[in-house]
Amino acid sequence: MSLANRHGLRRSEAVAMRWEDINFQAQEIFIRRAKGSLSGAAPLWKDELNALRKYQRESGDRSSGYVWMGRNKQAISGKTIYYLITELGTAAGMIIHPHQLRHSCGYHLINQGHDLRLVQQLLGHKQVNNTIRYTQLAAGALRKLVD
Repeated sequence: MSLANRHGLRRSEAVAMRWEDINFQAQEIFIRRAKGSLSGAAPLWKDELNALRKYQRESGDRSSGYVWMGRNKQAISGKTIYYLITELGTAAGMIIHPHQLRHSCGYHLINQGHDLRLVQQLLGHKQVNNTIRYTQLAAGALRKLVD
């Protein structure tokens, strides 16, 4: 689920992820965006590459091509992703749903000072107005301007 959080993936985008979308050599993932968003390649962190390599070795039959497979060797469903994320949240004492990972990604990147256009591209937004919603400042952000 780290991929969903770091790359602002929607459930349907995580479900659609295929091994052919991951370029280990270039250290990139091609994200097939949903809802009319712009698909494209995004860089992968070293820990993500290592985790994906390990998962690929341990996941067994990959004939379906999907990264995230269920017991039936087919892509897991959006419902399964919803269940997994809400259960992980419950175990951590939080009430969360999958789309919050996307919002969290945009919010944190903006509040870390990353360029709005880069965040727009990472999230696959066609219009920058869709990215602007993540520009709410974290508490204390204005204080940093004068300190």
